[in-house]
Amino acid sequence: MGKTELNKSKVNHNKVGRNKLIKPGGNKNKINLLTKLLISYLLVLLFPVMIIVLYYYPYSAEVVKEKEMDWNAHITEQFMTSMDTFTRYVYNLPFELVQNREFRLYQAEESDYQRVLIANEMKKYNATDAFIYNTLLYVRSTGYLFSKTGSAYSVQDMGKPGVGFYYESWPHNDLIETLNTLDSPVVRPVEGVLVPGHNRVRMLTFLQPLPVGGTSSPGVVMIMVREDTILRMMRSVSEAYKGDFFIFDAQGQPLVASNEALVQSSGDLPQLVSRLGKDSGSFRDTSIGTSSGASPGSSLGSTQGSSSGIHRINGVSYLVSYSVSDKNGWKYVSLLPVSESLQGLRTIQLNTILLVGGILLLEVIVIYVSIRKNYHPIKRLVEFAAGLLETEERGPMNEIEAIRYTLSGLSAVNSRLDEEVKETLPIMRDNMLLELVNGHFLSGEQMQREATKVGVSLDGARLAVAVISCDSETEETNLVLLYCKNRESQLPEGVQGYFFKSNYHHEIVFVCSHGEDFSVQAYLALLQEELQVRSGWKTIIGIGEPGEAVRAEGHSQPKGARRTSGQDQPELTCTYILDPNSAHVSYLQALRTVEQLRLRYTSPILSFAEIEMSPSGTVSYFAELLQSLELAILKNEATLVESLIERIVCYLSSEGLPPHMLRSVYLNTASVIFNGLQRFRHDDQSLLRLTDAAFQPRYTLEQMTGILQESGAKLCEMIRETLPKGRTASREDILAVIEDKGMDPNCSLQLMADHFGMSVSNFSHHFKKEMGQNFKEYIDRLRIQRSIQLLRESEETLEGIAAQVGFTNTSSFIRSFKKIVGTTPGQYRTTHRS
Repeated sequence: MGKTELNKSKVNHNKVGRNKLIKPGGNKNKINLLTKLLISYLLVLLFPVMIIVLYYYPYSAEVVKEKEMDWNAHITEQFMTSMDTFTRYVYNLPFELVQNREFRLYQAEESDYQRVLIANEMKKYNATDAFIYNTLLYVRSTGYLFSKTGSAYSVQDMGKPGVGFYYESWPHNDLIETLNTLDSPVVRPVEGVLVPGHNRVRMLTFLQPLPVGGTSSPGVVMIMVREDTILRMMRSVSEAYKGDFFIFDAQGQPLVASNEALVQSSGDLPQLVSRLGKDSGSFRDTSIGTSSGASPGSSLGSTQGSSSGIHRINGVSYLVSYSVSDKNGWKYVSLLPVSESLQGLRTIQLNTILLVGGILLLEVIVIYVSIRKNYHPIKRLVEFAAGLLETEERGPMNEIEAIRYTLSGLSAVNSRLDEEVKETLPIMRDNMLLELVNGHFLSGEQMQREATKVGVSLDGARLAVAVISCDSETEETNLVLLYCKNRESQLPEGVQGYFFKSNYHHEIVFVCSHGEDFSVQAYLALLQEELQVRSGWKTIIGIGEPGEAVRAEGHSQPKGARRTSGQDQPELTCTYILDPNSAHVSYLQALRTVEQLRLRYTSPILSFAEIEMSPSGTVSYFAELLQSLELAILKNEATLVESLIERIVCYLSSEGLPPHMLRSVYLNTASVIFNGLQRFRHDDQSLLRLTDAAFQPRYTLEQMTGILQESGAKLCEMIRETLPKGRTASREDILAVIEDKGMDPNCSLQLMADHFGMSVSNFSHHFKKEMGQNFKEYIDRLRIQRSIQLLRESEETLEGIAAQVGFTNTSSFIRSFKKIVGTTPGQYRTTHRS
C-alpha cells in the first residue's frame, strides 16, 4: 500500500467515525425539533382556551343578560312604533268624517233620507284600515249610530244583546250619557262586547267627539279594535320572542295585556309602571350578574321615555322594558322571565368545554402527523415543480438542477406564448379597425396608441371609409377578403389601406388614409374590375366622404427608443392626428351609399357625394303616417291600421322617395307593427323568430313591402280576435282583474276599460261607484300595502320593490308611500324590522 492510499484510508476511517458519533446526536436534534414544533402549536391552541376560561365564563351570564335587555327594549320600541302607525288613522278618522259634507252633521231635522245618505257614505270607509274592526258614527240629531258596513243602530239597539253592540261591563245608560255629553277623547280598556249575532268579542274602544277639540259636538265616533288583532301585532314583531306585552294609558290604566292573569293576580305590575313613569331615567339594573336578587329599585341610567332592566313581579325576576309613546302618552311594557333567557347558558358552557377538549386532542394528533409527514417540504416542492415539465431526456438531478430545469422550461413556454400572440395580431388589427369605424374611440391620441400596438398606421391628411358588398355566399366573401388583403402591400406610396370583415356577413370594410391627390373611388373601381374579370365575383361599392385630419408636430418616435421584442412595428412618423368621429361618419355614409345601390341599382360603385338628398316634406309626411299608425294600434282600430299600412306601402313604392330612405321607412314601420304584435302575444316564440327575420339587412323593395303587408294583416287579425266584447263590470269582476294585474306597471284605467269594453270615463265613474274611491287611489293603496310586506320580510332594494309592486320608477313609489304611510320606505324599513 502506497503513501497516498494510506492517507485516503485514514480519511475514510475518520469520516466513518464522525458519522457514528453524529448519528445519535442528529436523531436527538430531530426529535427535539419535532417536540419544539409540537409544543409551539399546542401553545397557540391553548391561547384561545385560556381566553375562554379566564374571560368568557366569568362574564358570559352578564353579556347574555345585557344582550337580552337590549333586544327586549328593541322589541318593545318596535311594537310601540307599530301601534303608533296604526292608531294614527284612528285619530285622523274624526277629522275626515267632519270634512265629508255628505254627512250634514249639523242639520237639525231628521229624515229617513238623511239616515240612508249617512249609511251609504259610511260604506266608503269599510276598506280603509284592516286594523279597525268597526267604526260607528253617532249623530246626535238622528239618535242613530252608523256602522262602516252600512248598518244603522239606534241608541236603544246598543242595549239589546244580539241586535246592537252590547258592552257587558258598560251600563247602557252610561253609554247613552257618554255619547250625548262626550267632549274629549276617551279610550276604554279591552272588554267583552256582544256583537250582532250573539258573538262575544273582546274590544278596545276609542270614543272621540266631532270635531275633536271643538264645541257643540254634533256627534261621536266609536272605533272598535279587536284584542286578538293587537295580540297578533304583538307576536308579529318577533316570532321568537317568548315574553308578554302590556299597554297602559297615560294615567296608568291597563288597556291591553297578552297575559291578563299577571295583571289581575297582584298590583306589582301597575305599581311598577307607575314608579317607572315617575322616574324612567333611572331604571336599568346595575347589578346584572345578580338578577335573581335584584331589587325593584336597582337601576341604570337610560334615555327619557324608554328604559329596560330587571325587576321582580310576584316573586319572579323579569327582564322589563318600558317605553312611552310621544303620540298619545301610552305606556308599553314587555316582560321576559330571566330564566327563559339564561336556561341554556350552563348547558352551552359545559358543551363548550367538551367540544374544546375534543378539538384540542384532535389538533394534537393532526399536528404531530403533519410534522412527521412533511419534514422535507422544500424537497417535495422541488420535485413537484420539476414534474410539471417532465421529459424522457431528463436524468437524475439535485434540487438546484431541478429548479434550473424548471425555469428553462417556463422560459420556453413563454416564448411559445409570444409566438401565438404574434399569430393573433391580424385579428387584433381587424378588431381595432372595426372599433374605429363604429366610433368607439374618444380621441385621436387614444386611437393612435391602439393602432401602434397592432401595427396600423393612419398618418395621411385624409381618411375615407368604403363598404364592399358581395353578391355571393359567405365562403366566397371570405375569398374576396383574402384577395383584397393581399392587395394592401401594393398600395401607392403615402397611402395606407386596410381591408377587414364588417359586422354583416356579406360586407367588407376598407379604411384608407391618403393624401389630397389620391382618388379612393378610382382605386376601388380598378379593384372591382379585377374581381369581376379574374374570378367572376360581383360586388357593389359605396364610398363615404373623406374626413380631414388635424396637423400635429413632434409625434415621431424618439431616436433610440425601444421596440417591442419580436414585433416589426414601424416608427411613428405621422404629422396628422385623425379625428375618430370623421371615420365613423364616413363609414355611416358608405353604408347608406351601399343601401342606395342595393335598392336602386345605378352603377357598381358610388360615392356619398353623388346621392341626391331628399326634401324634408317627404320625411314629415311619413312621420305623420307612422304616428297615426301607432295611435290606431293603441286604440285597437283594425280597419284604420289596414288603411295606414297600405298608404305606407304605396309611399315606399313611390318613385319620389330617395333609395337611401327606403330602409329607414321600412325599419320604423316594422318596429311599430311588431310592437303591436308583441302587445297581444308577448311570449310567442314564433313571433320572436319572425321579428328577428324581418330586421335582416339584405331585403329588396318587394320583400320589404311583402313583410309589412303580411305582418300588418296578422296584427289586424289579432286585434279583431282578442278585442273583448262589452260587458258589465261587477265588484267581484273588478277585484279579480286587479288581483291578477294590479302589480303590473301597465295596469291602468285605459287597460281596465278595454278589458270590460267600456270607455275610460264610464269605467272611471263605474269604478268609483262600486269601490267607493277613484281607481288611482285604490291601486296606489293596494301597491303600498304589498310594498310594506316586502320592506318587512325581504332584503330587496327600493328599486326592486318599486318594480315588483307596479311603480314605473322609484321616485313615484317614494312619493306615494310617504303620502299614504306618512314616512319614506327607507325610514319605515329601519323602524319596523327587528
